[in-house]
Amino acid sequence: MKYWVLEILKSFSIPFILIIVTVFFIFNSIDVKNQETSRLVLGVMLGIILGFSADLTKRGLDDLLKKQKFRKISLKLLEEDAKSIYRIIWSYDRMMKSPNTPPELKGHIPAELKLKYWANLKENNEFLMLGVEDPFNKIFEEMWNFEQINEQISLAKQGNQQAAIFARTFYKLAADEQSHKKLLLFFKSEKEIEELDKKYIDVAKERHKKEIPGVVVPN
Repeated sequence: MKYWVLEILKSFSIPFILIIVTVFFIFNSIDVKNQETSRLVLGVMLGIILGFSADLTKRGLDDLLKKQKFRKISLKLLEEDAKSIYRIIWSYDRMMKSPNTPPELKGHIPAELKLKYWANLKENNEFLMLGVEDPFNKIFEEMWNFEQINEQISLAKQGNQQAAIFARTFYKLAADEQSHKKLLLFFKSEKEIEELDKKYIDVAKERHKKEIPGVVVPN
């Protein structure tokens, strides 16, 4: 709320200052002895400056509404990536902690995190400028960290053994520090995340029954 109040004030500040400066200039320039001429000049000048100020205000408000819409769209797209990241790391963490998971699976390179919308949005300079504002500054920090994990996974798939170790280590660290949950909390409440967990557990149970017979998914 505070952010938008400041933005609205900025939209009105320039026209307001312009009007004050113009009125001050007019009163110091017109011939006060000739009242008829003074009123005429004052009326014309005020009419011009008020029209110009109204146009500036309209443009400012239009830009503010456009920015607000862009923020909402960006947050919605980032939320989709956050949900995807959460599910992948959540599934990986459960698999690593399950005593029923075959050892060979635990040694595999972790799945690449899906950052589809982030990859596209970060190419937009207008989007990157949002990084100076809350909550985008904190969201961006988390997304950069997840992007680094993907870089290690990409190198690991090319045969880089050290990158494979880093990828597994970073994945485990993200799970232990609940980084995936911290990111999702920018978009959803604790209760909503708990509901997602329950949904994922049901889906995981069904998938593991079909794909890995004999593997019991922990509750």
